[in-house]
Amino acid sequence: MTRTPRRPKGRVEDGPGRPRAAWRSALATAIAVAGLVVLSAPTAADDQDERDLFVRGGEVYQANCAACHGTQAEGGPGPGRLAGPAIDDTDVNFVDQTLRTGRMPYAEPSVGIRTEQIGDADREALVHYMVEQWDLPGQLLTVGDGDASRGQELYVRNCAACHGAAGDGGISGARVTVPPLVGLDGIAIAQATRVGPFEMPAFDEAVISVDALDDIVAYLDLAAATPRTAAGVREVDQVSASFFAVGLGLLAGVVVLVVARVRRWHPGEPDGLASAPPFEPKR
Repeated sequence: MTRTPRRPKGRVEDGPGRPRAAWRSALATAIAVAGLVVLSAPTAADDQDERDLFVRGGEVYQANCAACHGTQAEGGPGPGRLAGPAIDDTDVNFVDQTLRTGRMPYAEPSVGIRTEQIGDADREALVHYMVEQWDLPGQLLTVGDGDASRGQELYVRNCAACHGAAGDGGISGARVTVPPLVGLDGIAIAQATRVGPFEMPAFDEAVISVDALDDIVAYLDLAAATPRTAAGVREVDQVSASFFAVGLGLLAGVVVLVVARVRRWHPGEPDGLASAPPFEPKR
């Protein structure tokens, strides 16, 4: 009787359409690694976009910032107001916030909140250039969805004293002009809260949490969408309505007091006013 030879253990023979298990495993591993490399590696187009953004940002900086802050952000060589401070170590949120609100580039002595000093595309390019060129500290802030009703309470507690009950701005101590917040970019509001630009104090997360800041921004967004009355008062919350009612009450009280005093001075007159003496020409 003929015996069939046994196959040695651990060996897989070659055969038509049947690759070895080791080759299958190696091939699968190679395909997986290649896929990860393809997915993670930046494309040539992405690299070119980064270079273009950097070049454009450098052009914007030289055209709008270098005259005051120096070609290397080391501080301005110009006289007086043109001698800007060094900004090569400034928090990126401070830089972005001043650009978003139009405080920079500097235009004239009466600096206030101006919008669209430079467009969004140029602002993004400029910030990208400064981060890459000087490694500015910080990470650009974002704003999430917040609770406007809770934001109203937080705004009144932390912001209304300077920016007004309805966010319309005004005059603070030492004759400092306080900019309006209604209609301002939410990211700019968040950035200003954290870095405290110019005369404004900074509020860290221990004072105003991330969620609380989102709530305040949501409230101000709601305020921006609320129409004004015929008198020009923004109908936003009970606080502003109370101020308006108190003002009307005080005005009415002053009018009543004045009328009462006039009647006391001229008790015989039915309307409280003395009749004028008849006109007699001089002889």
